[in-house]
Amino acid sequence: MNSHIANAQSVRIVPLGRKRQRRCSRCLLTLAILIGALSMSACGSEGNVEVSSMTYDSYFASFGYDYNPAADISELSHRSAVVAIVTLVDIEDGRIFGDSANSRGGKHLNLVFETADATRYYVQLPRPSSSSIEQLRSVLPIGRQSVVYLQPNTDPDDGVWFNKRDDGNEWFFTTPQGWILDHPDRGIVFPLTHDEPFQVVPVVTETLSDWYVPKASG
Repeated sequence: MNSHIANAQSVRIVPLGRKRQRRCSRCLLTLAILIGALSMSACGSEGNVEVSSMTYDSYFASFGYDYNPAADISELSHRSAVVAIVTLVDIEDGRIFGDSANSRGGKHLNLVFETADATRYYVQLPRPSSSSIEQLRSVLPIGRQSVVYLQPNTDPDDGVWFNKRDDGNEWFFTTPQGWILDHPDRGIVFPLTHDEPFQVVPVVTETLSDWYVPKASG
């Protein structure tokens, strides 16, 4: 499964449990997790998740990242095109990478995030090929707030991407550090890194607003 995260240093999505991975059109992301400053890219594929018993933890354990992290939240903000406080409102089918729209090895999902003013961002992540959207909706934290740091998906078409959004509203996390979630049971978590990923952290880290550093104007 292929996926991306921004444009700056180099980032790869590494599906676990697979010896070979398909390279996507731009596997290196120049930023911290899939291309660093303007568009991040990464490669991923489905992990060996038993779909019938998929959980929040097993979904995120099915892939990992190889990337150059931002040292702190301010650097991550500088690398990002969008910084926003959002709510996860839905999960939907995302792009498909392969030789046809029926390819099974390159499925993605879109996390649908919405801001307070109803602006939506469709953010791509890997998806186990045998998973259903209903299953993913049942294990991912729909209705919870997050802070997200994003880069636009600028992958060239090259005839290998299917099920793209017609409006171009497609995004990657700038790096795996770019999704900070207020989990209903665990508090502030980093779903894509599994622990606090910065060398330098804010003085206070108890709420989402402590991790929100808007882009500087100008």
